[in-house]
Amino acid sequence: MPLDGWYTPGLVILSILIASAAAYTAVQLAARITAARGAERIAWLAGGAVAMGLGIWSMHFVGMLAFHLPLPVRYALGPVLLSVVVAIGASALALFMASRPSPGSLALIGGALWMGPAIAGMHYVGMSALRVQADLSYSPLLVIASIAIAVLASLAGLWLAYRFHPGETRRPALGRVASALLLGAAIAGMHYTGMAAADFEVPGQTGRPGGGMLATRQLGVAAGLGSILVLGVGILGAILDRRLRIRAVLLERQRDAQKLEAIGQLAGGIAHDFNNLLTAILGHAAFLKEDPGIGAASREDIEQIEAAASRAAELTRQLLAFGRRRVLEQRPLLLNDIVDDTMRMLGRVVGEHIEVKVLPAPDLALIMADPGQLTQILINLVVNARDAMPDGGLLTIETRNVEVDSVTFGQHLDAPPGSYVMLGVTDNGVGIAPEHQPRIFEPFFTTKSAGRGTGLGLSTVYGIVAQSGGSISVYSEPGHGSTFCVYFRQLAEGAAPLPTRAARPAERLGGRETVLVVEDEDAVRDFAARALRQYGYSVLVARRADEALLIAAEHAGTIDVVLTDVIMPRTSGPGLMAKLRELRPAAPVVFMSGFTENALGHHGVLESNHPFLQKPFSPEALARKIREALASRATASE
Repeated sequence: MPLDGWYTPGLVILSILIASAAAYTAVQLAARITAARGAERIAWLAGGAVAMGLGIWSMHFVGMLAFHLPLPVRYALGPVLLSVVVAIGASALALFMASRPSPGSLALIGGALWMGPAIAGMHYVGMSALRVQADLSYSPLLVIASIAIAVLASLAGLWLAYRFHPGETRRPALGRVASALLLGAAIAGMHYTGMAAADFEVPGQTGRPGGGMLATRQLGVAAGLGSILVLGVGILGAILDRRLRIRAVLLERQRDAQKLEAIGQLAGGIAHDFNNLLTAILGHAAFLKEDPGIGAASREDIEQIEAAASRAAELTRQLLAFGRRRVLEQRPLLLNDIVDDTMRMLGRVVGEHIEVKVLPAPDLALIMADPGQLTQILINLVVNARDAMPDGGLLTIETRNVEVDSVTFGQHLDAPPGSYVMLGVTDNGVGIAPEHQPRIFEPFFTTKSAGRGTGLGLSTVYGIVAQSGGSISVYSEPGHGSTFCVYFRQLAEGAAPLPTRAARPAERLGGRETVLVVEDEDAVRDFAARALRQYGYSVLVARRADEALLIAAEHAGTIDVVLTDVIMPRTSGPGLMAKLRELRPAAPVVFMSGFTENALGHHGVLESNHPFLQKPFSPEALARKIREALASRATASE
């Protein structure tokens, strides 16, 4: 005779809540396991499998205890413990699959096909623990249905656990809760479908008579609350650990930023001094070339000197970019235009063995940046990606509007929350080893073979991005490739491009005017004076600001232009200019320096809007800048 069973509603609800809590624990722990490495990863995987396995098993056991027959029901301890082991094993596989950075569709399906039958097996192993004076049989169709539900629930759980990693969505907490409730209901559906497949009839006997644990409501409540406690400890541990790690990452980034800032200041100072030497080298090389008595062989030697000095000047420009000491000419612009123009230029640089895919966002917002420096950023990143794919590969360049929230800020980059335009450069090359990633932005650090790089490409990118008020993040897996993402603040809607001043063409470079040259570096001062004299100018020279003021006060004739270094002992160039205004108010001032943005900003040059000459410079560039200053004075007096 068939026996009709019934359920205790409170225990049924408790079992569903336990299933949902187990699913939520899986999502939390999957993200934590993803971030861990080595022995720590194994420990989190083992602990998470135990916590989640106990949760799934507890849901199953509480669900069984919620079922009642008009006969006493007992459970044998051996099969009950075996079902716990099966649940833990299935949970270990689930966490391993969900914690992979980017599991493919086949991997998720394969994991579900293993995990689903394992969960169903846990259920039926648990059912074998029944001890009741009735015959137990199963409906084949409902058994198959319960296994199918288990597979589908496992597939959904693995996908949702990966999809709702913390930081993968704008609202990760809401997504994780929703996925946990959905998955919990699916797991409970599998269990109660399996229970519906069971038919009990009397007379009969399932299992050995007598012995085992007597099924009571109190036993179900105790098992459920105990599992919820274990799951709660697991969730709390994962959350606290993640927050502590975010804080540690932020502190580490702050230390790295301070270290790079110190290196940048050192690099900028070295570049400034080196530029003074290069000014003299290139200048005197130019003088030698103009000597008609120089033979062809000597002229070739001079050209080699100029070429080497020019390469050295490019290195100093990169050092200045890393040290954030270059003058930026920022204006509103569309990043897509920079990408389009630059990639047309870089076709041959990338090579035919690499496929290039450009994905520009159609509705990209404007940003405030220096177009030349943006081009430099893209060139350096593209060349870096090309070198990472010596045997060919895929280079993807994309732009898009992004919103950075507080979670993303803590986990991925140092950009404060807000609206950004992102430039992404991705390759599927060799990747960057984890031990090298903290050092990739340091000047002269490179993993390339000798002669294949200076180690300044990424440091230049870092300096330009930082100076532009942006942020940069890197994600790389050895053997799979790297992604560099550069973030720039979006410009408010309606901003128009800033007007640019066209350079006034110089009708002539030479002149008869008098120029006062103020420079504390002997080689640079001598070169500048000689170059100006060759162009016909009368030249007065001073080593320091006090000498310049004395000359300005005592010189009987006019002083038409003052050429002064920015950084000098005692009195800076801007300070000298302020005092010269009292003595020679009509004389325009041209500043020169090996420093640029940072130093000039501190010393008032950028605000003063006076002509500026970047060291090293050629005699022609010097003469042209002097003519521009004289032309500006003539225009102002009209």
